[in-house]
Amino acid sequence: MWWTGITDPVEIAVRLTRLLIERYIGSILTTGRSRKTAANHVAAINVFCRWLAAVGLIGDNPSAGIHIAAGDVAVPRYLEPDEIVRVMEIARSTGTWPEVALALATGLRLGELIRLQWTDVHTEGRWLLVRQSKSHRPRTVPLSVAALDALAVQWQKSGNLSYVFPARRTYRGGWKYIDAARHSSWWLRAMRPVQDAIPKFRQSAGTGRAWHLFRHTFASRLAQAGVSLYKIAQWMGHSDIRTTQIYAHLQAGFDPDIEAGATGLTKEPML
Repeated sequence: MWWTGITDPVEIAVRLTRLLIERYIGSILTTGRSRKTAANHVAAINVFCRWLAAVGLIGDNPSAGIHIAAGDVAVPRYLEPDEIVRVMEIARSTGTWPEVALALATGLRLGELIRLQWTDVHTEGRWLLVRQSKSHRPRTVPLSVAALDALAVQWQKSGNLSYVFPARRTYRGGWKYIDAARHSSWWLRAMRPVQDAIPKFRQSAGTGRAWHLFRHTFASRLAQAGVSLYKIAQWMGHSDIRTTQIYAHLQAGFDPDIEAGATGLTKEPML
């Protein structure tokens, strides 16, 4: 947008108009990005405009009333059992098994995983703390045996540092971990062998979108096992249970309660 690089809110406020905002949102939609992405941008701009109005830099909020109609809700893609096996084989061969295994066992977002610190991991109580999530609220995630195994392997690599999955510094002849948060771009490089083997990852281009296959797989497997959507929402960090409803179809099946409305309809009447 035009204000990229401009840090003075007064200058932004002077130039900001409803027409400009609508054109910007339109440019997002015409470049093939999703309606959800456009809606997220509208929400962010609206928050900023409300702040400008609150501090007196603008009068009326120019973004008020701008709404992106929800499109069709897409059924989330997730990894099938054979694809999970293949992904884990690749992760072992590329040295990313702990990261991938923990992602599949906890549903952590990419940013949440790379910010995870050992002080947030409680193996005795079998839970970990996500301090900073998308909803801006901390949450706890229980640790399965698979998650504990992934953490145990990673402890051998970085247990002496603060971050569970720290950054790596390369030098002539090799590399070493450093006590700093890893940049999210590491996944763009690490995912290339996975993209070559699993087409679904190529269909989800981008750092976070491809990583979300792990989150969707985590939630989908729980839903298929009959775990309540409420629990899944809590573990995934969804602030609205409606977000978790995209997995509801995976719980479809016979429910004996349906018989309550079918009394007397099981046989044809006698002639």
